[in-house]
Amino acid sequence: MKINVGIDLGTTYSAVATFSKETGGVRILKNSMGEDCTPSVICMEGGRTLIGEDAKQEQKSGNVNTVAFYKSMMGDPQWTAFIDGEEFSAEALSGIFLKQLVRDVSATNHVEIDGAVITVPAYFNDRQREATLRAGRAAGLKVLKIINEPTSAIIAYGLTSGKDKNVMVYDLGGGTFDVTIAHVSGTRIDVLATNGNHQLGGKDWDEVLFNDVQDRFYSEHGVMIGDFPEDVKELQVKCEEAKKRLSAVSSTLISIQCDGLLGKYTVTRQEFDEKTENLLYETVLLIRSCFEEIAEKTKRPFGWENIDEVVLVGGSTRMPQVRDMIVREYGRPPITKDINVDTIVATGAAMQAELCVSSAITLTVAGNKPAAPGATAPAAPMTLTIRNQDIQDITAHSLGMLALASDQKTYINSIIIPKNSRVNEKFGREYTFSGEKLQVYVLQGESRDPYESDIVGAYSVTGVPENSKLRVDFLYNSNGVVEVNASLTDGRALPVTRETTNETVAELIERLERERREAEEEARRRSRIEIMLMIDVSGSMDGSPVREARRAAKGFVSEFDLKHVYISVISFADRVGSHCRWENNASSLNRAIDSVAVDGKYGYGTTGPIGAERGNFTYDGARIMVILTDGYWANQNSEEKEADRAKRDGIIIYAIGIGDADESFLRRISSGKGRKVDLSQLTQTFKEVASSIATEVAAGTLK
Repeated sequence: MKINVGIDLGTTYSAVATFSKETGGVRILKNSMGEDCTPSVICMEGGRTLIGEDAKQEQKSGNVNTVAFYKSMMGDPQWTAFIDGEEFSAEALSGIFLKQLVRDVSATNHVEIDGAVITVPAYFNDRQREATLRAGRAAGLKVLKIINEPTSAIIAYGLTSGKDKNVMVYDLGGGTFDVTIAHVSGTRIDVLATNGNHQLGGKDWDEVLFNDVQDRFYSEHGVMIGDFPEDVKELQVKCEEAKKRLSAVSSTLISIQCDGLLGKYTVTRQEFDEKTENLLYETVLLIRSCFEEIAEKTKRPFGWENIDEVVLVGGSTRMPQVRDMIVREYGRPPITKDINVDTIVATGAAMQAELCVSSAITLTVAGNKPAAPGATAPAAPMTLTIRNQDIQDITAHSLGMLALASDQKTYINSIIIPKNSRVNEKFGREYTFSGEKLQVYVLQGESRDPYESDIVGAYSVTGVPENSKLRVDFLYNSNGVVEVNASLTDGRALPVTRETTNETVAELIERLERERREAEEEARRRSRIEIMLMIDVSGSMDGSPVREARRAAKGFVSEFDLKHVYISVISFADRVGSHCRWENNASSLNRAIDSVAVDGKYGYGTTGPIGAERGNFTYDGARIMVILTDGYWANQNSEEKEADRAKRDGIIIYAIGIGDADESFLRRISSGKGRKVDLSQLTQTFKEVASSIATEVAAGTLK
C-alpha cells in the first residue's frame, strides 16, 4: 500500500508517521525493533551500514566508524565526517540515514512510502533547508514539503481543541532549539514569531557532563580521555544516558575506562542544573526576543501573560530544569497531557503530508463538551476539517541583498523581507539597468552589518534590454527556501540563474571591493586622455618658428579642462627629449613649453619622434600625438611604418607642418588629420585641433 508520511528527521532521534483518512488520525510507524523513534546514528564499516539502535550500540562500544549529531551541520560545506576511510558531508549522511530509515519502517509496517514531508528546525537557514531537500531526494523520497518542527507540533497539538489561543512551542531537541509562538483560531494557525539556535540542543548538556567527567578523570589519573577516540565515543553515550537518568533521580554514577584506567564519578541533578544554567538561560533570552518581535510587529505589548498554553517538544524537554524554568517564567506548568514530546512533530508532519496531496483533511479529535450536563462519560468525538491554506507559516530569517551604503564606500545588508513575514509573500525591488547581467547577492540575517549574515547565493538576471526598467521579486516559498524572479515592467519574465558560492561574506566583500577598485581604475584608464605635444626643435625652427610654436602650444593647453587630460611636452631634432611627462597642471605645462628651445641640446637635424615615443603612453584611454614640424625627416620611411603601427594600436596622430614640411608625408602619418599651414595660422590651427579633441571627448566619439 502506497502512503505519504511525515518524517521528523531529528538530531538524536527520528520518527515516521502517516495520516489515515479512514480514522481521521495519525499512526506512528514503528521500526523493526518495535520502537516509535529511531536513534539518528549511523555506523558504516566494511561495506555494512547500520542505523538506529544497532549503530547506537556500536557508538557506545567505542566504534570510531559511527557518527551522530550530523544534522546540526547540514549545509555547512566545511564540515565532513571521516568514516571507514571515506569523507561524508552532513547532507550525504542524512540521505543515507533516511534511506535506511524508510526501508526499515516500510518493511516493518508492510507499506510503500510514496511521498514525505520532512521537518527541520524553524531556525534552519536556506542552505540547511536546501541540503535537507537534497538529502530526502538522495534517499529516493518524493519530498512533498519541508516544514518547521514547531509549526508541525502546533498542527498536531493546536488543532485538537478548536479553541482560540496563543500557543508557544518550546522545542529543545538533541542538537537544535526553536521557540515558536502561534495564534490558533478554530482550524487556522497563524505563526506570529519564531526564534532559535540550530547549534544549541541536548548535546550541549551532554557536553557539560562529558567535560566534567574528563576533567575529573584527568585530575585522578593524569590522562586526557579526548586523546582516545574510542573512549570519547563511549563516554558521549554514557553522558547522554546519565542526563536522561538525572531526569528521574537526584544523582547518578558515570563510570569510564580509558588507557587501562577506571574512573567512577557521581553527578547530582543540582550540580548538573547549576553547570548548565547558562544553556537554559540562552533559551529564555530567545523566548524574550520572540515577545519583543511580536510587540514590535503588532505595536502592542506582548509577554508571558499573552500566552495561553506552552507545549514542550523534543526529548531534551524531559529535563526537570526545563519545566521548572517554564513555571518560574510563566507562572503555570506546560501542557503535558496527551502529548508525546518524541512523536508530536512527526504527527503534525504526517497531517501536512496528507494536506500536500489533498485539498483538505478531516481530523477526528476528542470533544470539548461532555455528552450532557453533569455527565461523566467521555466527550463525544468531534471532527475538524483542515485546509492547507489554514496554516500560515512565517520566515525565521530576514532576507536582504548586499548593497553599497549611501556613502558608496561601505557595504550593508539591505533588508528586503523582514523576519517573521509570511511565506509565499513577494517582496520586490525595481531597477533601471543597462548592462549584460544584473547580479544580486542575497543574504540572510537580521543585522544591516553584512558580516553578521549568511550568503544564500548569487542570482544573475540576464536578457535585459538596454536601459530597461525591471522588477526583481524575492520570496520564501512554502519550504522556507529562497526564490528570486525577475520581470520587465510589462510583465515579461526574465531568466534568473542561481549561482551557489562557498565564499564567506568577508571573502565576497573583499572580492567585490577588489573588482570595484579594478573597475574604477579601468574607468579612469579609459577616461584618461594622454596627449604628446611634439615640437620640432631642429635648426630651421630657430627664431620666429619656435616662438610661434610655444605660443600655439600654450593656446592648445588652454583649450582643455585638464581634469582627465594629461600632456607630455616633447622636443625632437636628431634626438628626442621630454620637458614634462603626463602633467595636468596648466602652470607646470606652460613652464615646460617655455623651456622648448632651439639650443642644440637635441641636435639640429630632424629625426621623427613616433618610433621613440610610441611605447610611452601609460593608459588605455584616448592616446594622441600632436606633431609640429617644419621640414623633411631623415627617417621618413621608418617613421611612416611606426605611424602605421601606432594607428593600429589605437593612437591618434595629428601632423601639422610649417615651412618646408612634406605635406604628403604628413597626411600619410596622420590619422586623416595631417595638414600644412602658414606660420601666422599656427596658433589658430592648434586651438582648432584642441577644440576638435575636446568636442570628441565630450561626445564620447574619440577613438
